[in-house]
Amino acid sequence: MNAPVPFAPGALREFLIGNPDFTVLVDAANVTTRELPDPLRSPCVTIRVPGNVGVDPMLRRPMLVINAWVPPVKITKSPLDPDEEAWNIAALAGQLIGRARNVRFRESVWSGEWKTGPVVPDPDVKRGVDSPLYRAFIAVELKLREKPAR
Repeated sequence: MNAPVPFAPGALREFLIGNPDFTVLVDAANVTTRELPDPLRSPCVTIRVPGNVGVDPMLRRPMLVINAWVPPVKITKSPLDPDEEAWNIAALAGQLIGRARNVRFRESVWSGEWKTGPVVPDPDVKRGVDSPLYRAFIAVELKLREKPAR
């Protein structure tokens, strides 16, 4: 029986929350592979997999999107514009992941490559025009290998 494909979003979450430079910007509890908290009171990061690239049928080169979400200044009380704060979070994630080589995760090893971003779309107003969420995102690609060399 084949081992399951390692859960790439979990690998990135573990990596990011293990980095003190990153958790200065985003509390570890706010780095998730799930949905955004409601209400959002401080910066949050969501990690998603929109697809896999390459020819490997075992899906070992997942493309991941790291979304940095920031509520308005009236909530965060940050001196930074929320777009800039989201940009800084996404850019740091890209820098860290892009330099990561042979990172162990469960029974696998991964290396990262920063592909695109940061991109700053228009504010998300799905929670109402009085509660915009500011976002910046990056795309990264991981190369996952099972059963790392010991």
